[in-house]
Amino acid sequence: MIPTAQDHRHPARWEIPAVGEARPSRRAWLAIVLLTAALTAVSTTESLRRYDELRSGWSWDLAYYNQWFWALTQGDGTLTVRPVSAYAQEGPSVWKMNYLAPIRLAIVPVYWLFPDPRTLLILQNVVFWWVIPAAYGLVRSESHSEGVALSAAWLVPLTPLFWPLVWNDFRELQLVGPFVLWAIQGLRQRSPRLAAVGIAGMLACRQEFAVVVATFAVLPPQRDESLSVTLRWRRATVLIGLCWVVFGFFGYLKAMVGRGAPDAFIDQFLGPKAPLHETLQTSLEALILGMGGWAVLACLAPRVALLALPWIWSLCSGRWALRFLAGPDWHHVRYAMPMVILVLAAGLVGYARLATWLLPRRAGRAWLALAWLGAAAMGGVGLRDLTQRLGQVPVTIDRHEAAAIWTWIRQVEPDDAVLADYTVAAPLSSRRGLYSYILDVNLPPGFPQLGPEFHWLLVGNDYYLLKPLLDQGFEVVHRGNYLTVAHRGTVTLARISDFFRFRANILPR
Repeated sequence: MIPTAQDHRHPARWEIPAVGEARPSRRAWLAIVLLTAALTAVSTTESLRRYDELRSGWSWDLAYYNQWFWALTQGDGTLTVRPVSAYAQEGPSVWKMNYLAPIRLAIVPVYWLFPDPRTLLILQNVVFWWVIPAAYGLVRSESHSEGVALSAAWLVPLTPLFWPLVWNDFRELQLVGPFVLWAIQGLRQRSPRLAAVGIAGMLACRQEFAVVVATFAVLPPQRDESLSVTLRWRRATVLIGLCWVVFGFFGYLKAMVGRGAPDAFIDQFLGPKAPLHETLQTSLEALILGMGGWAVLACLAPRVALLALPWIWSLCSGRWALRFLAGPDWHHVRYAMPMVILVLAAGLVGYARLATWLLPRRAGRAWLALAWLGAAAMGGVGLRDLTQRLGQVPVTIDRHEAAAIWTWIRQVEPDDAVLADYTVAAPLSSRRGLYSYILDVNLPPGFPQLGPEFHWLLVGNDYYLLKPLLDQGFEVVHRGNYLTVAHRGTVTLARISDFFRFRANILPR
């Protein structure tokens, strides 16, 4: 039975109360907090394990982010880890970046207290799972039902693509999830404060989301309103999004990179695309296996789902496919984040609408439970598929070799310059000078001759210049199945035991 006007202050948990329902109960928020904490603990443990086993998604990028924070808080503000893109190269100043992501500035105080790559991994896991309370709040505002909102929150961890995203090192755009949901809830409720928090967070997580903010103009309000109010909100979202792209991001690129940088940025999206049938096939696979039941529920909120269509198309027309998760390029899953969170948002609104329609009807709870189980089953199938794909990613360095390499990584001093393979870059990035030999733009000046500041080599065994590098006075201290570690200079007391233990192992050979 649906509560009447006189008892709307105590709505049944699974029924649809009047608009003036009470605040969420403490028990409901405790359940949400516990679920969020449990997911954060599980994913953080796995992220740190991957880091310790030198299995980062793309260690060179994590090295860049860590050295950026380290150079800003501990160093001289100069980068040697400088990833390159189609339109610019990072650094050498920490203030010259390829992307506009002010959320880094909010992270700086935490990193200053705990300067380590693992700080970034932990922070990503913490912020990422704020999507649970954000999803709960969005569904509760749409359905006015505590029980419906709780059941939706328990479905969120069954979003298959969430797991490779949260394990994919540290990326600013992977922090955007809760902010998108808060922005949509604020705009639908016409809550300036909540909308401002969500939109500010989105803009801080990279410039791509300014485009999403501009498209929020198509979002309908929850309740009827005058046309003038609707137009005022639409103008606000369009102006905020476009101004951030044109004057914020493009202005920044022009000032820091060059006059042609904005054009070069746009050109990277105008290249050849996959044929229509391939794009459709890739999109369906990404939606059904990558998003599970949310892809179906999103159809019940078509105007919200419309926000995701451009991102699905641009992503699946040649930039990314689910099959990438089975290989070394699995870290490109980061590009799926806009699609994932927008489909999830539409699915949450669709789930709330389904519950609102079903619960007042006969056997409505049973039908909603059946729908929940169906969505959970789709998520489970997708999770199994994605887990199998991730299990096929080649392991470059096994656990035993990783443990041995860590012994030497800990001996590298902050002022030592290092030439390293990409796979071990992240743990070495809290250093003044870190270079790699994979791409020419990552090579140190004068290469292959190394200056006296270079005390360490961590180089792949098959690198064709390994012997000329070792001949510059380096002593091999470790040689595993994949990596050779060499040192030159004075061996301190802290290094002596490991040095002689290694020499004792290799001399009889």
